[in-house]
Amino acid sequence: MKNVALNRMYFLFCLLGLIGCTESTESNKNSKQKTQVLPYIGEMEFDYDDEGQITDTIFHTIPEFQFTAQDCSIVTNETVNGKIYVANFFFTSCPSICPKMTGNMEVLHENTKDIDELILLSHTVDPNRDTLAKLNKYINTRHIDTRDDWFFLYAPQEYVYEIGKYGYLINADVDPEAEGGFLHSEYFVLIDRKGRIRGMYEGTDINRVNQLEKDIRALLKVEYGE
Repeated sequence: MKNVALNRMYFLFCLLGLIGCTESTESNKNSKQKTQVLPYIGEMEFDYDDEGQITDTIFHTIPEFQFTAQDCSIVTNETVNGKIYVANFFFTSCPSICPKMTGNMEVLHENTKDIDELILLSHTVDPNRDTLAKLNKYINTRHIDTRDDWFFLYAPQEYVYEIGKYGYLINADVDPEAEGGFLHSEYFVLIDRKGRIRGMYEGTDINRVNQLEKDIRALLKVEYGE
């Protein structure tokens, strides 16, 4: 049921994003714009002129945040400002989807090592147990080469849940009935250079993760001309 609800939410956000894209395109049809390859996901607001015509579309963006990474560095919006990044939520003792998600993120990380600007952010939803030492043990046990662009992030529990729900628009919470005691989304969330959500991909499905890579490259090539 969780996956069904999340999928419905995702497609609703995609639809809203596509509608917003149409409005934005119409309002700027006389200006030069690059082709848009992905929808904007999340609620939108509009600016209007004196005649009631839409002059601009304001898309949902990730709010300001601050986390501590496994190397004790501080990761904020400035860390990813002007860059494409991918975010997900996990915990090290997860007995179900997390190992598969982390493995697929490793594949993405390896396959995109030629993309200098790409950053990966993995947030633990269990900071009471996932201390920085525990996160580093997890990284070392899995032999993950984080290079300098994959950060495993720690912050107080309620803060993590709020940024997940209201920032990335995905589930993150305590759930005694869930395996491991936590409910969190399996989605990898793609964020563009302006902090806007451009896609959600099932992190347990390698085919969807491969599509994520394609979409990252499309953003760079088509929308950003690189």
